[in-house]
Amino acid sequence: MRLEPIFLASEDIRAQLPEDTKRFEKVDAEWKGLMGDASDDPGVVNATNTEGRDKILEEFISEIDLCEKALNEYLEQKKKIFPRFYFVSNQALLDILSNGNNPEKVNEYISDCFDGMKSMKFVEDGGARPYRTAQGMFAKDGEYVAFTSPFTCINAVENYLCDLERKMQDTLKSIIITAKETTDDWNVDNPREIWLDGYCAQLALLATQIVWTEETIRTFDDLESGSESAMKEFLQLIKNRISKLISRVRGQLSMEIRIKVITIITIDVHSRDVINMFVN
Repeated sequence: MRLEPIFLASEDIRAQLPEDTKRFEKVDAEWKGLMGDASDDPGVVNATNTEGRDKILEEFISEIDLCEKALNEYLEQKKKIFPRFYFVSNQALLDILSNGNNPEKVNEYISDCFDGMKSMKFVEDGGARPYRTAQGMFAKDGEYVAFTSPFTCINAVENYLCDLERKMQDTLKSIIITAKETTDDWNVDNPREIWLDGYCAQLALLATQIVWTEETIRTFDDLESGSESAMKEFLQLIKNRISKLISRVRGQLSMEIRIKVITIITIDVHSRDVINMFVN
């Protein structure tokens, strides 16, 4: 029952394992014939004492074992191409592979493959289903990030999932570069407590930590240059930034923004304590 939808309904597996598919089809047909005979003569004694029936059932088991062994070898090949499959249950993996030509169905299992991504957002252009082109990704907490360019699911599922992984990385890399560049406006016309609205939590936090690291190094340089109050002034700057975030979190915010602000406050407090130790 477990292997029936795999060998009889999955075109990918039928193409990749033709001999084992034929073997399973033969067992399937003979099993149904045997069950038909048992239904025609449902007496327990006759059903269990028909000559040769026990050997037939043993042959079924042997043939099914061969099919299962071939299937496991097939799955191992797929796992080597897309290693995240090692962390997916075999049943979920089989469902993914058997629906490889249906990206919308595979999308239901994206969260099993990626720790941070829940699903892709497809371009619903009104064309033939299933949709194949995605324009962005959702995190498990509902946060959305648009891809830098549309992503199309083509070729075998294990291949386009590898491409999706690279797309996710390239997108976040591109956004963090922009996020870091725009931090120059924190003290001009785009204060940090407002700036963070434009970026997902992960990248807003990363850009904040990069800036803190750069500013800390620069403060040490100022100290070496003779500015004795540099570290104290930097400590006050951090405290002011924390105060502005605290003021914002006291207002009306969406849950997504609130979690982002609270997370950055937590890291900021740690940064403040580190600088305070330097001052001392």
